[in-house]
Amino acid sequence: YTTAIVQLYLGNAMGAEAGFRRVVELDSEDAYATYFLGQSFLQQGNYDAAARWFSRAIELDAYLRSAYWAGSQAFRRLGQSEDAEGLFEDYERLESNPASRLAGFNYKEMGPKAAVLATTPNAVPPAAPPDGPLFDSPRTLSPEPATTLTIADLDGDETLELVLTRASAPLVLKGRGDDYRPDSAQPFAQAGPVTSILWGDLDDDGHLDAVLCTPQGPRPWRQDPEDAWHPVPALGSLPCAAGALVDADNDGDLDVLATGPEGTELYNNNRDGTFTPLAADVGLGGGDGRQALVADLDNDRDLDIVILKRTPPHDIWQNDRTWRYQPFPGLDDLRNSDLVAIAAADTDGDGNREIYAVVSDGNVLRWSYDGAAWSGGQMFVPGSGPVDFATLDVADFDGDGDLELLRTRGNGVAIIDPSTGTQVWEEAINGLSSARAVNLDPAKGPELITASADGLTLWPAGAGRHTYVFVSPKGRSEADQMRSNASGIGTLVKLRHGGRWSVQDAIDSHSGPGQSLQPLSFGLAGHGVAGFVALEWSDGVSQTELELCAGERYAIAEVQRQLASCPVLFAWNGHAFEFVSDVLGGAAIGYLEAPGRYAPPRPKERFLLGPDDLKARDGRYLIKLAEPMEEAAYLDTASLTVYDLPHGWQVVLDERLAVGGPPATGQPIFFRHVLQPSRVTNAAGDDVTSLAADKDHRAPPPGALDHRFIGLLADDQVLTLEFAAPIEGKGAVLIADGWIEYPYSQTSFAAWQAGMRYRPATLEARAHGVWQTVVREFGYPAGMPRTMALRLPDLPQGTDALRLSSNMEIYWDRLRIGFEESVDAAAVVLQPVTARIARSGFAQRTTGPQRLPYYDYAVRPPYWDAKTPRGSYTVFGEAWELVDRLDGALAIIGSGEEVHLEFAAPPPPPPGHERFFAIEFEGWAKDMDLYTLDGHTLEPLPVPAGMDRENLARRDVLHNRYNVRFRGGPVTH
Repeated sequence: YTTAIVQLYLGNAMGAEAGFRRVVELDSEDAYATYFLGQSFLQQGNYDAAARWFSRAIELDAYLRSAYWAGSQAFRRLGQSEDAEGLFEDYERLESNPASRLAGFNYKEMGPKAAVLATTPNAVPPAAPPDGPLFDSPRTLSPEPATTLTIADLDGDETLELVLTRASAPLVLKGRGDDYRPDSAQPFAQAGPVTSILWGDLDDDGHLDAVLCTPQGPRPWRQDPEDAWHPVPALGSLPCAAGALVDADNDGDLDVLATGPEGTELYNNNRDGTFTPLAADVGLGGGDGRQALVADLDNDRDLDIVILKRTPPHDIWQNDRTWRYQPFPGLDDLRNSDLVAIAAADTDGDGNREIYAVVSDGNVLRWSYDGAAWSGGQMFVPGSGPVDFATLDVADFDGDGDLELLRTRGNGVAIIDPSTGTQVWEEAINGLSSARAVNLDPAKGPELITASADGLTLWPAGAGRHTYVFVSPKGRSEADQMRSNASGIGTLVKLRHGGRWSVQDAIDSHSGPGQSLQPLSFGLAGHGVAGFVALEWSDGVSQTELELCAGERYAIAEVQRQLASCPVLFAWNGHAFEFVSDVLGGAAIGYLEAPGRYAPPRPKERFLLGPDDLKARDGRYLIKLAEPMEEAAYLDTASLTVYDLPHGWQVVLDERLAVGGPPATGQPIFFRHVLQPSRVTNAAGDDVTSLAADKDHRAPPPGALDHRFIGLLADDQVLTLEFAAPIEGKGAVLIADGWIEYPYSQTSFAAWQAGMRYRPATLEARAHGVWQTVVREFGYPAGMPRTMALRLPDLPQGTDALRLSSNMEIYWDRLRIGFEESVDAAAVVLQPVTARIARSGFAQRTTGPQRLPYYDYAVRPPYWDAKTPRGSYTVFGEAWELVDRLDGALAIIGSGEEVHLEFAAPPPPPPGHERFFAIEFEGWAKDMDLYTLDGHTLEPLPVPAGMDRENLARRDVLHNRYNVRFRGGPVTH
């Protein structure tokens, strides 16, 4: 089996077929061997046999997701589109299920016969249900009657406060041991009557804020660093009865959704303390809302909206991002049911949320999602008569790892097992106005607080429970790199324990009104430790943390990592594969500039390598194009041009990310003479000459950052280059070494909606004391450290200074003027003799001062918390045919993979000459940012301009042969 795996990895499909055939003969129940046998046939172009074996693999393991995708591809190539579509739909249904599995060349993806086995397995039997009640005897916390109850840690001391709304101002109860007493401060004493309260960090400063829903509209209250609360102007005058604080547009901050008797409003957070109402612009609205439910109803990584009205039809809005909402397809019976309360949760841990709702006749209905479509509402728990008040909440009260449903009505509360619909606990309480699960102590799990006319009552945890662990996701508050909201609201949290999954959303599951902010409570079913927790943050970042011990609370901050940029380049320098830079930064597919507008990719880039950057090994130049980030790279062709120049001559390439001015051609620019600025100053007039004189990775500081947006400055960076004498002569070229901190598509969208724009560098010239624009917004160095060049038009007579200005975070390492000349230089263009696809792992990234990136190829962990766009990648092994010419036939790699290129080295340069290199790539890159167009899939595949039918036909043949390796999903465990 392992020999066959290696053969398939190396691209020997025929040899792999023989091995897997023998394995399947010996063990006909091995779904992985069956799948890989199908892959062997797929790589050989035997689609009929491939389809049969993939279908058999699905029969053996219905959760082996790779078999559905590969089977779909095989049937499609057989022309059996109906079978192909059926398998693809099944694949989509499984995509969000954490129990589904992938087959591939990663450890734990190669099947049980490729897994390391313990010599003495230590099986953990399931724990018996503990004896005792779910709750101990109740005790009164406060005699104050309450309309609503919310829970949050107001002062950051890791102890939750209870906040009651009532006829007068909200009342804060502070925990003291096992008791709760009115807080002496009472920060909202002057707030007046409040309908409900929404909790979250609105300005991402690390201090909790609140939005108070009032009849006069939603009113934010902010908390300053001294824990002092103060009101700020109301967001609007539309009455607010209920709502939610969520990152509705995935831009890294909390927006405010508010609904009430006169309609619904969505207030966009501008990140400057102000909010913009958008409901009329984005299609939301409607009157008489009494509950807001926010959840990802279609598993597409953004939050959809349900507004429960007092009378149907209710509003169900599907989030299409960039502030576009449309009526959610399906769920018509939910939309038209007479509902009193609604909640959504993944109670069975299958990766799909269910919707639970209380109907006015008292029945509880359930709607289920299978990954592709919603079922109709089905009877879940029969009611005992009409109700006009009810609430729902979700928590794992017995600690078995499965969530239960908490239903509250005016005469009592009940806990319901979602797997059976049976009531496992109930209590009659007259005059009940609210009941909530509250996660006070990780050693005990969720407790229950009820609010009624008699006051506030705590139902402490009883002995009849398993162990728990608490998880509090927190968007990291390092503001210069923050991408998710500081409260962690909207994070999807999946806990693995005892061989099973528990899944929760970091959004208050209570039907409200009001929104609490408290840790998530996970039952461990008697286990002392959870193997790991996997988090998917609201910005799309995946993160895994290992070994969470029972009885502990874990505050998990979002790890800040470089998710996307473009493929990185390594070159053999005679000693090691050394990091050079990234390439194809201008070839990004689907990069969002503004809603509906995407940057056109430039799929061609040349990169200059100096004499010491590339050395021959065994007669060949070795270059690697690698993907250590959450991206895919599509390589059409590559070539290496060798320039042998006489000593004293230098070369740069006409390369940059060109925005305004002339396009970058990539052509060589030869020069001998250089004019260095005699003085360089910044916008403040400080002398930074020494920082801009040498290529030493020490650049003039660009200035204060705009902490709201990655790669944007608070004020323009201005560098003035003064020269001892006027710049004279033809062929002047601005040569700049430097690098840039790229924004993501999400960041561009966030800046756009705040009215901000990233402005590339503009070049001006001074002659006789007068400044004139030479090239407006010409561009910038296109990524990590590199040399860019800009041929200058005729400068004004007497130009003695140049000025660069931009609001982008650009690090100008060295600035100088060269003068282009012709030279009789030998140039040899080399085509690759080898193009090998391999899984190389993730070169370790470090970040130096001024965000200087470095990747260490010698340190390559095999795994990383990275996702991969879904699709068919190039098989491992030799793929020279895909990159030998420009024909649209693409070598496609994903995260943790590389294209290894070798070029036959020509004879050494003649005496008195130095050798320079220009590596040229034709290709594209695509990241998985939530706002990148089609970022979750490889398709649609890019096609070079001007391809004729003959080339396209050849491309299809090569793709069917080479691009049959399925990937999609995380590469974490």
